[in-house]
Amino acid sequence: MTQKSFFVLCAVTALAVLIAGFAVINRPAIESSDFDGTLMFPDLVDDINDLATVKITHKDGTFTLNSTGEGWVFAERDNYPVQDDKIGELLIKLTRMEKVEPKTELPERYDRLDLVVPDEKEDTRAKVVTLLNGDDEEIADLVVGKRKFTLGTDEGGTYVKEPDEPQTWLVTGELNPGARARDWLLREVSDIKDDDIARVTITHPDGEVVSVYKNNPDDPNYLVENVPADRELRRDTIANDTGRVLSNLLLDDVAKADSIAFPEDQTIRAVFEGFTGFTVTVDLIEDGDDNWIRISGTAPDSPTETEAAEGDETGAEARDWSAIIAELNARADGWVYQLPGFEVSGIKKRMDELVREPDEDGV
Repeated sequence: MTQKSFFVLCAVTALAVLIAGFAVINRPAIESSDFDGTLMFPDLVDDINDLATVKITHKDGTFTLNSTGEGWVFAERDNYPVQDDKIGELLIKLTRMEKVEPKTELPERYDRLDLVVPDEKEDTRAKVVTLLNGDDEEIADLVVGKRKFTLGTDEGGTYVKEPDEPQTWLVTGELNPGARARDWLLREVSDIKDDDIARVTITHPDGEVVSVYKNNPDDPNYLVENVPADRELRRDTIANDTGRVLSNLLLDDVAKADSIAFPEDQTIRAVFEGFTGFTVTVDLIEDGDDNWIRISGTAPDSPTETEAAEGDETGAEARDWSAIIAELNARADGWVYQLPGFEVSGIKKRMDELVREPDEDGV
């Protein structure tokens, strides 16, 4: 998945201008006698063209998302790419945000609306969204609190306040800035389907090897190699999770490759072999509850033969595996990825987890 160009932001800005310009016409039906109808940030449409940085401050710290000439990057993650569409979504919501009604001005009641800033409460749910221009000047600053789902509109509402103002507001739109790295990072690690994987060979640190394979891409299940004679598979589908590890593989966090050690005596290695000749190697290390991987691929020896093998009788377009593997390597080069346990459970499997003793009746 490649970065979107900076023109995405321009398109978002243009859309925000249109939305703001027609706010009165397109205003949702809100049943509130106190409806104000004014924009929370009336100048944001003009100022957004100078936007350079988005900061999200939450109870666990601050995320700094910076614009480059080619997209957005995550400063606290060594400038790893950010999901540009999430930035666009946030900007559109801020640009079109309208005041519905004023709420409390009393600081002792802010906590009811989740509007106590992180500096003042350790376990607060409030998040502070700050937009800065290229000179590090504030374009907008907003404390975002509890959402209100029963506003009388499809999009609901949110309780907010400006940091230096006592007045709190209920505004249109469900604004929920992510407080986890995965909410902003470009999450795709790989997306190679199990239909493309012929064999997976897992080597555990103690030397145990587990191999699963398919003879044909359309086989429904993976087979397990070298099942002991006195054992049987726990179920026919038991090895399928292993073959599917590379499909829609999404990260939770990311770090520079040299920041996480992969000792040989603690690392699980899984080698995925494609029907068309490519290979992908995944090294996995467990650090407490965290699972970290490094990943790399090798393209098929003959791209021409690969494309021919990938074609089918329906005339479906052949996949360029050389390009797919090159993109994977470019994305992963110099990085390691933290993944949730369920994403990599398939390459932690040992033979004892795949097989069992046969039932007495032989079934």
